[in-house]
Amino acid sequence: MRLKTKQQATFPKHNKSRTHHKQIEKAQTPSIMVYPMSMHLGAPAKPVVAVGDHVKVGTLLGEAQGFISANVLSSVSGEVISIEERNMVNGVLQCVIIKNDAEYIEEPPFPEAGENVDPALVPELIKRAGITGMGGAQFPTNVKMAPPKDKTIDTIILNGAECEPYSTSDLRTMIEYADEIIKGVRVIDELFNVKTIYIGIEDNAKEAGEALGKAIEGYDKVQIKVLEAKYPQGSEKQLIENCTGRQVPAGGLPADIGCIVSNVGTFQQIYRAVRLGKPMVERVTTISGTPIADPKNLLVRLGTPIDDLIDQCGGFQEVPRKVIHGGPMMGKTIKDGAIPISKGTTHITFMTADEVDAEERIDCIRCSECLNVCPVSLQPILISNAYERGDIEKAEQLGAMDCIECGNCSFICPSKIPLLDNIIKAKTAIKQNARAV
Repeated sequence: MRLKTKQQATFPKHNKSRTHHKQIEKAQTPSIMVYPMSMHLGAPAKPVVAVGDHVKVGTLLGEAQGFISANVLSSVSGEVISIEERNMVNGVLQCVIIKNDAEYIEEPPFPEAGENVDPALVPELIKRAGITGMGGAQFPTNVKMAPPKDKTIDTIILNGAECEPYSTSDLRTMIEYADEIIKGVRVIDELFNVKTIYIGIEDNAKEAGEALGKAIEGYDKVQIKVLEAKYPQGSEKQLIENCTGRQVPAGGLPADIGCIVSNVGTFQQIYRAVRLGKPMVERVTTISGTPIADPKNLLVRLGTPIDDLIDQCGGFQEVPRKVIHGGPMMGKTIKDGAIPISKGTTHITFMTADEVDAEERIDCIRCSECLNVCPVSLQPILISNAYERGDIEKAEQLGAMDCIECGNCSFICPSKIPLLDNIIKAKTAIKQNARAV
């Protein structure tokens, strides 16, 4: 008799082959650029420009508000033509609209930047540059790089485990910008003087491992960890455990166990901010999916509307039924191509009607698959049930706040129960209840 084991992962089809070997191309930049004041986790930035102002590449458009927030900077030069509310991925947000003059005149580099920057200035330069996590979460990086003084950081982990289907933006960044990534690592190593540095990549990213291997020659404290390609291998807590054997406590943070984790692209931006004095104004984004005639990895200026990238990828060879900001596991469906590329836009996925699962929900068949694949050992169906009957206290007791929102439970559920949606709603209700106390 063969007993079923807990796999804590799923194995969705990668769908990366159409862009895996495609070099990064520089995207064309349109005449109208859109800058949401929230391209990050936390409080929205406050606009500091007015209609009619002329800006340069790197001009501050929105200033960070509060501890968890991030600056928003212009990626083009031109004129501010509007400040208005628009529908974005995460709801209605205030946006600064700029008419691009196509001259790309830049602000001067940060004067403190260079090869001999005082490590104490590093978080401030990162903040000034507006850098957030580029793996999708968009957490302000300056906050992550300034943990509480009672936390001793002895390990840096680079997250190159690009487990979401379709996305190859991290892969190509590791291959083509390996030197800049490692230079960014050295900046943070000078800040913390850690004992060990891990680079986590999946076993389907051989070329990335080779490029990074060359870049770390002579840098003995760096180890490349080749991990099984599964989902969600790139989840922060899973990556920490797979690289170090340590476990982040429930409700805790990586810093609690001596770790700092950031996406590989984030380290590249750290290098550019601290050594070159450059703000975060562009990122690599994969545009892919069956409907796209010529999928690509594009270097895109932040604020570029998605619609403007479709023609650069050959247009549509089939009519898309669904457009996802991100990928099918954790991404969010969007209905407006005017939504721009933001700091956490790793990829945009287009899907056909045949690829969109239209099966209707049925009652739970008690297969336990959602428990089997949960990477943080929750009971998704029980949390979902608690939310649907209005028992928010029970949902919290069952650990809803520990959910990492990977989507494995919804992906695997044969009954098509919206498990992840219900858990996210439960988390929101728990937070609201806490604020009301």
